Amino acid sequence: MKDTTESKWYKTALYRQVLDMHITDEDPRFLSELNAKEYVDMLTLANVNSAVVFAVSHVGNSYYPTKIGHMHQGLKGKDFLGEVIDLCHKKGIKVVVYYSLIYNTWAYRNFPDWRMIDVDGKGMGDNSRYGVCCINSPYREHVVAQIEEICRNYEFEGIRFDMTFWPGVCYCPHCKKRFAEETGEEIPEIINWEEPKWVTFQRRREVWLNEFASLCTSTVKKLKPNVSVEHQSSTFSASWRSGVTTELSRQSDFLQGDFYGGILQASFACKLFSNLTRNKPFGFETSVAVDVGKHTTLKPKDLLKLRNYYALSHGGAFVFIDAIDPVGSLNKKTYSIMGDIFKETYSYNKYFLDCINTNPIADIAIYLSTESKFDFAEKGKKPNEPTIGIHTPHIESCLNSAEALIESHIPWTVITKENLDKLSEYQVVILPNVLMMDKEEISAFRNYVLNGGNLYASKYTSLITKDGIKQKDFLMADLFGVSYEGETKETSTYIAPTDGLEGVLTDYSEKYPLELQSTQLKVKPSSTVRILGKLTLPYTDPKDPGHFASIHSNPPGIITSYPSIVLNKVGKGKVIYVATDLERSEYHRHVFINLLKLLTGNSFSFKIDNSLPVELILFHLRNKKQYILNLLTFQDRPPYLPIYNIKIKVRIGGKTVKQLLILPREEKMNFQVSEEYIEFLVPKLDIFAMFRLDYE
Repeated sequence: MKDTTESKWYKTALYRQVLDMHITDEDPRFLSELNAKEYVDMLTLANVNSAVVFAVSHVGNSYYPTKIGHMHQGLKGKDFLGEVIDLCHKKGIKVVVYYSLIYNTWAYRNFPDWRMIDVDGKGMGDNSRYGVCCINSPYREHVVAQIEEICRNYEFEGIRFDMTFWPGVCYCPHCKKRFAEETGEEIPEIINWEEPKWVTFQRRREVWLNEFASLCTSTVKKLKPNVSVEHQSSTFSASWRSGVTTELSRQSDFLQGDFYGGILQASFACKLFSNLTRNKPFGFETSVAVDVGKHTTLKPKDLLKLRNYYALSHGGAFVFIDAIDPVGSLNKKTYSIMGDIFKETYSYNKYFLDCINTNPIADIAIYLSTESKFDFAEKGKKPNEPTIGIHTPHIESCLNSAEALIESHIPWTVITKENLDKLSEYQVVILPNVLMMDKEEISAFRNYVLNGGNLYASKYTSLITKDGIKQKDFLMADLFGVSYEGETKETSTYIAPTDGLEGVLTDYSEKYPLELQSTQLKVKPSSTVRILGKLTLPYTDPKDPGHFASIHSNPPGIITSYPSIVLNKVGKGKVIYVATDLERSEYHRHVFINLLKLLTGNSFSFKIDNSLPVELILFHLRNKKQYILNLLTFQDRPPYLPIYNIKIKVRIGGKTVKQLLILPREEKMNFQVSEEYIEFLVPKLDIFAMFRLDYE
């Protein structure tokens, strides 16, 4: 979506807030103490410059006098939304109106025909706080009418549509009818990712969701073309059940999503959003409470501070979520804490804003496929079984690859299908067990390699198309240098280094090979490849309880002729193919990194000489002849221990360095130039430090 907002309010609004108001009106005390002035006073105390203000919550209650939905009875007819908008604007705070899509308990309970129904014919919101409505039912007309009502009656800068995803797999009459009309088939009730009919259903779910999101966005743009639209965006890496693909990103002026995991998730999400968002800054959002299920247990201040710096250091904005008390009061302590955090950040503001229009430097890109977020092991199960969607091998491989790169201080990022035209920017692209691919992707990666790019690909990558048809051979067999012949029945397998390659498969040998708790594909090598590792099997099948070598484990005993790892030179580029998802194993990260270094020659945009828990985010501001360096601690839980004597090298490629400054004081630091790198020492890092390198 092209940016159509004249004000582009979000370009400078780096400090944002969401106040969750998912409050029922079943008790007369609820919202009895709600006060718009107090609400805006808390926003002012927190030093925010934009706020997400509720129009319609998950409960389905409206916070304005609606003629279409259900107004919260505790408001007694008072236009809370309108009051807050007016007060925020007087304080210079930009307003984003919040509207809950799909999650609407009032609509679910009052309109049975709108309900999402599971595979067993039960309502998905039965016996639940969360009522979920189907986007193929008349509920969609209700949503459109209420969006129009809000847009016609209020002036605001943006609108946020939350919960734009499928909470589960719907089998309501409306979905069944639509699927039959579009395909001539009944919706399958059993999962099978190698069955085209099932995969067709999943592809339709994705199309339906994108269509609904487009309907909501276009409804706003028709009435308020200068208002920004955002759809909740944390589900791009969620499992297939959500039905979210990169197509959804096109319905948002910028991406903003809420995350509640550790520091790895924060780093991964920021890099994904940085490349996927249509406009920057994106918004990284998390709760002040330890998670959204807690109300009074707050995160440590330093943890919130680090999340704030992670968002800003990637060219994003930080958004904190608070939850209102049922009676309508707010905890002043929360806003005081966030006010202190944001105030501290203000001194870096101009430097963060300088970085918004560019992306951090990355030598290696992890490719996330939003059509590969499933597990073949789900075959034969129903979509509503509790284990469905828990394991997503492709996403797990993406995340473990990311952590390996952080630990090795290698500049990296996350890309998707939306970035196929920019592959040449990266030394290496990682295809981590990409379970399904299409012709566009295959063509882009082939051209990338032929023109000098390097690929790391693993396991099922390019073996199955996005319509669920398993190929006789890899669609990129010419790039891999191997042909598919089958898969081991053994779920415990090994990789033995070939002669001279013990330095790559560090600590392993033919007798004591690298061990994996996964199957491997059996592949036949071409005459052009270099075999780096061979498949070794245990003495017996681990699934056979009657025959075994060692009662506790499955030691290696059968050396096969099948390669496990190969290196192939194609055109001007190189490809490493691994017959299993080696990158998914946290115990073999050093081997994974060694393989990447074979492709790059160990030449990166920056280096940190010691294995310290830090991450460096590097920007090159070419128009200003500057580099901005954001250095962050990479520790998951506070208290964060100080890190001392961090030796950093930044490749400057022959540029003449004028000065190196520590920000925001802009004090000069000592440095030295060695070959094409500038080297300097950071004596101590607590949570965050920023530097600027000026060159001629």
